Amino acid sequence: MDSETLPSRIHNAYFFQAFNAVSWQICLGSPLILFARELGAPAVVLGLLAGLAPLTSTLQLLVAPHAERIGYRKLMVSGWSSRVVMLIFLTLLPLSVAFLPATAVIVLMILIMFAFTALRGVATCAWLPWITAIVPRAVRGEYLSRDRTFVGIASVAALAVAGIFLFDYGNMGAFTIVFGLSFLGGAISLHFLNRIPEPKGRSLGDQPFVRMRWRDLLRDGAFVRLLTFAAMVQLCVLSTGTFITVFVREEVQIRDGYILWITAGAALVGIFGLRLLRRRIDGLGSRPFLGVVFLWWTFYYFAWFMLAANLIEGAVLLAPLLMMMAGFFASIYELSLTRLLMNTVGDRPGTTQYFALQSVIVSLLAGLSPIMWGWMLDNLRSVQLVIGGMTLNAYAIFFGMQWLLLCVVFAALLRVKEGNATTTKTLLYRALVVAPGHRFSALTHRTRS
Repeated sequence: MDSETLPSRIHNAYFFQAFNAVSWQICLGSPLILFARELGAPAVVLGLLAGLAPLTSTLQLLVAPHAERIGYRKLMVSGWSSRVVMLIFLTLLPLSVAFLPATAVIVLMILIMFAFTALRGVATCAWLPWITAIVPRAVRGEYLSRDRTFVGIASVAALAVAGIFLFDYGNMGAFTIVFGLSFLGGAISLHFLNRIPEPKGRSLGDQPFVRMRWRDLLRDGAFVRLLTFAAMVQLCVLSTGTFITVFVREEVQIRDGYILWITAGAALVGIFGLRLLRRRIDGLGSRPFLGVVFLWWTFYYFAWFMLAANLIEGAVLLAPLLMMMAGFFASIYELSLTRLLMNTVGDRPGTTQYFALQSVIVSLLAGLSPIMWGWMLDNLRSVQLVIGGMTLNAYAIFFGMQWLLLCVVFAALLRVKEGNATTTKTLLYRALVVAPGHRFSALTHRTRS
């Protein structure tokens, strides 16, 4: 295989990710949260549902040291097949509302999603090491851009269709159809998963097997700095998605179907962001793009605070715009962070353990923080905080705290290093000054000609 090109049959990975995205966008995303809210679930339960996947990812620590010996494909196929079966029960769950109390349905939903996410947690440790092993270092940015583009397109389709069915409140039959689409997408994804190439010798046990001590991984400075940044982002930033959905539904009064269409629009805008990075990130590096994303977050959470505090009008227009633009920068963040992680630990002994440890630590924070924020929102429902003439409700306090916590994220970002990468300042100068100048010069030249 040419070290500068993508491997053959890599298209199977793209299609696996696409159909898998159809599945998880529904069963782990907005449709699940909207279904739980329709049943009357409190914010802490919504936080629990949002946190199940990251919390159960701790199971990776049990399996990661043996993933290469077991085989990446075998581990992934076993786990993914089992979790797809759990979606059958989720599909039938909305129909049980006709003869079970809402509380019982909520409990069943939590149990089903616990089993689903636990199976995911066991298998998922094999995915990034598998891809890192078969995709050359020089084209990992290009691969990730294509990969995320397929995910984005599938997400747009899944959410747009779900939005059509869930346009009206309280339609349990519609939730059954939507969760059925999640099952179908998961089942199809298995077909392509079985056709992704596996590194030679990795699954046959004929290569030296390296098992690292977990504490030794935490002595790797470059890895720890990147891990700290990713953990702070999960704790202070990415834990808000669930509650932004609830805020838009309950405070801005946007209907469920529209929310899913907006989420689909965010995924579509994210595809554009991936397109911009495809040929640039391998040359410029991940670090400057992470800086650009941080600048967006400072504006993003301040805007939500202003909306929640009723300091600006036009929420019905601004809220969807913020949600869609968030999709653009979320795609840039995910691609940049994943590429930097792959290039930081992809060539080290015990690669699978590095990926697993990063996933588990970050996921634990991501799983606990929605529960914590949900508990806080439940207890601040009746609070009205008056500061300098402003009256702040629970959501205004929530978004204000998120904005202030960006200081912690910034401190962690400053410690992240990447060799041969340009700076955020240089990237912004090229994007905002040099590139427009070149386009203007070219346009002027053509006009004179």
